[in-house]
Parts: sequence; C-alpha cells; structure tokens
Amino acid sequence: MDFGGSSVKSLGLDENSPAVVELDRRWRFRWAFGVSFALLIAIAAYGVVQNQRAAASRALLAQTLAIQGVVLDLAHRGSLMELHQRGFLLTGDMQALRLRDQAAVAARAQVDRLLRWFAGQPVQARQVRAFEAAFEQRHERMRVVSAIALQHGLAAARAAFALRGQGSLEPVTDALDAVSVGQERLLRAGSARADVEQKRFGWVLVYGTAFAMLLLALAAFSLLAQLGRNRRLAKQLIRANQAQAEKSAELERSNRELEAFSYTVSHDLRAPLRHVDGYARMLQEDAEDQLTPDMRRYLDMISRSSRHMGMLIDDLLAFSRVGRKPLERISLDMGELARRALHEAGADHAQATVDIGELPAVDADPVLMRQAWVNLLSNAIKYSAPRGADARIEVSGERDGDIVRYAIRDNGVGFDMRYADKLFGVFHRLHTQEEFEGTGVGLAIVRQILERHGGSIQADARLGEGATFTVELPAAQQRIQATGSTP
Repeated sequence: MDFGGSSVKSLGLDENSPAVVELDRRWRFRWAFGVSFALLIAIAAYGVVQNQRAAASRALLAQTLAIQGVVLDLAHRGSLMELHQRGFLLTGDMQALRLRDQAAVAARAQVDRLLRWFAGQPVQARQVRAFEAAFEQRHERMRVVSAIALQHGLAAARAAFALRGQGSLEPVTDALDAVSVGQERLLRAGSARADVEQKRFGWVLVYGTAFAMLLLALAAFSLLAQLGRNRRLAKQLIRANQAQAEKSAELERSNRELEAFSYTVSHDLRAPLRHVDGYARMLQEDAEDQLTPDMRRYLDMISRSSRHMGMLIDDLLAFSRVGRKPLERISLDMGELARRALHEAGADHAQATVDIGELPAVDADPVLMRQAWVNLLSNAIKYSAPRGADARIEVSGERDGDIVRYAIRDNGVGFDMRYADKLFGVFHRLHTQEEFEGTGVGLAIVRQILERHGGSIQADARLGEGATFTVELPAAQQRIQATGSTP
C-alpha cells in the first residue's frame, strides 16, 4: 500500500513518519490475513463441489452396475427360454412351454426397468428398444414352432425350428451386447472424468493450502514481532521522563488494537482450517484407490499442518485473552490449585511421580493462575516423559519476606542454558516438533500471567538432567489495576 505522494502530503504527513509506517504495517497484516481467509474459503467451497461430483460419480457407478446386472439377467432369461424351447422339441413336455413363457414375462419386466432408467438417454433407449423388438420376434418364432408341434408333431416342429430359429437369435444377442458395451463406455468415460477431477482437486488442495498456510505464518509472525516491538518500546517510554507520557499512551492503544485484531483473526480462521482438515480426510477415504502414494503423503501433511495451525491459533487466542482479561484477585490455596491443575495437565496418563509440597497462599486471579499451573506442570510432564517410570517432578514453595517463591523441578531432558533467553518468547522452542509436540506459546502465557500479577519466572537447566522453573509473586496483598493489558 502506498501512502506516499499527494495523498500523504495532502494530510500533512511525512511518508517516513511513524504514523504512516504503522498504518502501512497494519494494512499489510489485514491484506495477508484477508487473502489467506479467502483462499481457505475458496478451497473449502471447491471441496464441497468436488464432494458433490464424487457423489454423482458414485450414483452413476451404482446405476451402471445395476444396469449390467439387468443385462446379465436378460441374457440368463433368454438362455432359459432357449433351453425350455429345445426341451419341449425333444420331449414334448408342455411344462417346458410354460417355463419358457414365464422367462419371457420376467425378461419384459427387466426391459421396462431399463427403459425407465434410460428415459433421458435417447441412445441407450434406442438400443433397449432394438433388443425388445428382436426379443419379441424371437419369442414369436418360438410360439409359431410350438403351434406347429401341436398341429403336425414334434418332427415337423424341429424341422421348422432348424429352418427359422437360428437366424432370429443373433439379433437378440447383438442388441443385448450393444446395451452392455454402451454402458461400459459410459462407465469408462465417467471414471476418467472422476480421475481427472480428483487429481485436480488434490493439487488445488495441496498447493492452495500450502500457499494459505505460508501467508498465515508470515502474517502471524509479523504480527507477533510487532507486538514484541510495541512492548519493548512501551517499557522504554515508561522508564523515560514524564514528557514521553503522550507517546506511551498512543503506543499502548496501538498494542491493544493489535491484540484485539489477533483475537478476531484467531476466531475467524479456526472454521476454515477445520474444513480443510475435514475435506482432506474425506478425499483420502472417498478416493483411496485412486490416490498415488505421494498424494496420500501430501494429504497427510495437509491434515497434520491444519491441526497444528489450529493449535497455533488456539494458543494465540489464549495469549490474547491473558492480556485482556481483567484481574480478579482472591486469596488462593496454591497447593490445592496446583493439585487440581495437575489432573488437567495429564498426570493421570503419565508415568511420572509428582510430589507437591506445602505451597504458601497468595492473592491472585484464580482463572489465570490455574492456567499458569497447568502450563508449567504439563511442560514438566512432557519433557520428563522419556524417563518413563523414573520420571520425577517436585513442586515446592517458600515465603521470603515480601516474596513468595515456587519451584517446579523435573529430571527430564533439560535444555542448553545458552538459549534460555528464548524460552519465554512466543513460538520459540528449544526442541523440534518431532521430539516433543507443542506450539511454543505455553511458557509465554505463563510469563504474561505472572507479570500481570507483579511477579516473574526464571529457568535453570542442564541438558539431559532436567530443569527447574522458579516463580516469584508478591506475598503482601498488592492490588494491581486490571487494565486489560500486560503491565
């Protein structure tokens, strides 16, 4: 977006001024999220269309198989008529004639079924009519031969059948073959179209989703980078003299707007991601026999990436909520709160032995503090899981003057202290996704909660030996005004 030239000058603004740069940055955020959102919606809509086409193809296949079954039944009925006719000519048994005519009645009913199915298909209907005419002609000749047998004897009837019967059989079989071949041709054409559409949808889903994910990732990281810059500038302005108060207030307003924007975006993007994941799974199930191994792998990557992006959005939403929720301080039994959080953190399904000691009470917001405990304990459980039954987690607390200090220790994989400064940043992780699942937002949320309560968190670890997270909170009742943003 260009804010230079006459439009900027007419407003009395310098194109390099902070206001213009900020406005340009916000427009870029909205453009990236808007394009990604529109692309995901388009992919979801295209998936609906493809699903409808797949349903139509399945219906065509079912009808074709049913028609082929009727064609086989007609061939069977014709064979029965021939068998009973010849049986009558050999034995003179009248029961054979009744069975022949019953087969003819059943065959006519099947012809009526075919004509109803082909009501809107003139070519196939003509083929069925041709078969019907040949069939009726064949049946009439059989009846003429039967009448000769009744009047002049079986020998005369056999001579008449040998003279008239063979030539009338070929049109019946030829007409029936024409119906079967026509249906096979339609089935092959429909299958070819379905294959082309499935491959096209696969490539649209793979490349379209990948491009949308890339835009989302770039926009999200740009947004978070801007939030981080705003926080750093806010702290510098607060420490500056009173003359900078107006600039600090303006920056805080910008920060709140960005957090509100990230909150709105997180809500609006969750549904399209669920659609992408759902249609990818539907494509895997409905077209499993038609997908190449590479396409199956691409679809698996799409599903995993969609779910991971959904987790990122959920965590971004949680991060935004922490900064905007008003504080409601009450006296908290931290021991009881930690034990309840332990179950939410998944301790019931873990092998680790967890020991929660006596924890001093503090005045804090129960909802936010519960979330902080859940994140800290789930972090300890996750990174100590490789120890199996030898995993140990200890939670202790003490009061030191005006400070209450809590320690969460584990004997898990630990981390390299050279990278400890990145530990509490948003989307910063010290382990790969393949080693430990996660989004890199949990500890950032913990830090934000503690800072809103006037506290802090530190980490100490040794690689391969475990880690200790130390939380400090004010012991005295210290009411902090709930402004809806991080202090």
